[in-house]
Amino acid sequence: METSAAVRPIPGSASDERLVALVRDGSEPAFEALYERHVRGILGFCRQLLGSAEEAEDAVQHTFMAAYRDLLDSPKAIQLRPWLYTIARNRCFTLLRERRGQRLTPADEPSTEHLASAVQRRQDLRDLLADVAALPEDQRAAIVLAGLGAVPHDEIATVLAVPRDKVKALVFQGRSSLIASRKARDTPCEEIRLQLARLRDGTPRRTTLRRHLHECLGCREFRLVPHG
Repeated sequence: METSAAVRPIPGSASDERLVALVRDGSEPAFEALYERHVRGILGFCRQLLGSAEEAEDAVQHTFMAAYRDLLDSPKAIQLRPWLYTIARNRCFTLLRERRGQRLTPADEPSTEHLASAVQRRQDLRDLLADVAALPEDQRAAIVLAGLGAVPHDEIATVLAVPRDKVKALVFQGRSSLIASRKARDTPCEEIRLQLARLRDGTPRRTTLRRHLHECLGCREFRLVPHG
C-alpha cells in the first residue's frame, strides 16, 4: 500500500525545493525537516538583531508559523532560506519599532559568536550591542547576516530587497560605524575636553568628538562650562 505524503519518511538529503513541494502536498514531516534545517540560523539572526533571547524565540515561532501558512496558501515560487530570513527580518523590525527608545537590559545578551568574538569584558559586550542596536535597520540586518557567515551576499540582497552591490556598502557602513563608536568610547575624556576647549564656535564637527559626547555625560557637562 502506498504511503501518503503526510506520513512518508523524509530523507535528510532532500533539497529545500523538495521539502517545500512536500509541505504543499500536506506533509508534516517535511515541514519538521524544513524547520530543523533552518531554525538555528533564523534564531541566531533574530537574537543578534533583537538583542533579546525571549523576543528572538517569539520571532522564530512567528516566522515559521507564517511560513507554514503561506506555503499551504500560495503556490508561488520561493527561495526558501532567503524567504525565511525575509519573514524573520520583517518580524524583528516590527518588534524593534514597537520598543524603540528602550534600552537593552543586562539580561538581553544575544549570541555574539561572530560579531563580538574578540570581546572579553561584559561591559564591552553591552557597548557593542548598543552600537549595533543604534545602526540603521538595513545596516544592522546586513551586519548580522554577514556575521552569520553562511548567508551569501546575493541572499542577503534578497532578504533586504536591495541590489547585491548595495550589500557590501551596507556592511562596510555598518562596520565603519561600529569602529567609529568604539574609537570615540575609547578616546580619553582629557583628550575630548582639550578639543572642546579649543572649539571656536562651540559646534563639534569631528565624528569621534560627536560620538563621545553622545555617550559621556561628564564631557557634555564640561562643554556647557565657558572656557578661555
